[in-house]
Amino acid sequence: MENNKEKKSSIIKDALALTIITVICSFALAFVYEITKTPIKEQEEAKKNAGYKAVFADADKLFTDEELVSKAAETNLAALDSDLDGVTVADVVQALDENGNLLGYIVTSKTRGYASTINLAIGYSLDGTVKGIEFLEIGESVGFGANADSPEFKSKFTGVKADHFTVTKGNSSSETEIDVYSGATVTTTAVVKAVNGAIAFLKEYAEGLGGAANE
Repeated sequence: MENNKEKKSSIIKDALALTIITVICSFALAFVYEITKTPIKEQEEAKKNAGYKAVFADADKLFTDEELVSKAAETNLAALDSDLDGVTVADVVQALDENGNLLGYIVTSKTRGYASTINLAIGYSLDGTVKGIEFLEIGESVGFGANADSPEFKSKFTGVKADHFTVTKGNSSSETEIDVYSGATVTTTAVVKAVNGAIAFLKEYAEGLGGAANE
């Protein structure tokens, strides 16, 4: 009987010790999160702003279009084009000149790549030209999909007047056809979908591009 009491006592002590350790770890993690969340948020914001500037270098002012952001939150892009299933638009920014005239838009769009979520910023002018694309988030396979975040690949979209891009395999015949890059078919397709999603959204809803806001 004495041995049974000792075993029960030991189990209770072990459980209590484990509970205390768990509570301490939880508080420690919460403390670390509180310390790091602000710097992380600032880094993310800085990266986003740098990306926005890169994709619309001509803009002097950037202004969040709250109406289009709200519209994006309730829009299923697959209803515009079934090929855009899985693409979402998160942010829409007006690109303005020094006098406040609208030059075009910057859109962030997300979709699933091969190994990660791909988050892109796309600059698009009122005349239908892609001003540039920039990755805000990508975690694709090193040596394959990760190579999409390279000046060579991103430049394939820059300066191209397009309503829609397509993916090809080594036989592109126009600027709107994007060859699979670095052997990464899924990643290339995801990037093209994200760009097409941004353009489709703007064409449908943005002022100056034939959207509802212009009606």
